[in-house]
Amino acid sequence: MKLQKNMLPIERWLRIYFGVIIVLVYFFNPYPYSWWTFSGYLVIATGVFGFCPIYGFLNGRKKSDGSTPTVN
Repeated sequence: MKLQKNMLPIERWLRIYFGVIIVLVYFFNPYPYSWWTFSGYLVIATGVFGFCPIYGFLNGRKKSDGSTPTVN
């Protein structure tokens, strides 16, 4: 099964950026944020692969005019 990219490039970079921030917070203050690290890794993984399972489940993301965006 091949994962078809369903995210725009800017969204992919934003997910990677904020995922790294979430993971770095764990290294500075590990006790209350230890479970957040998993969500940070998950956000980074979806950004790297360009596939969001939630978007796939909802049959793709829709633009404001109702059409599905094309992602290369």
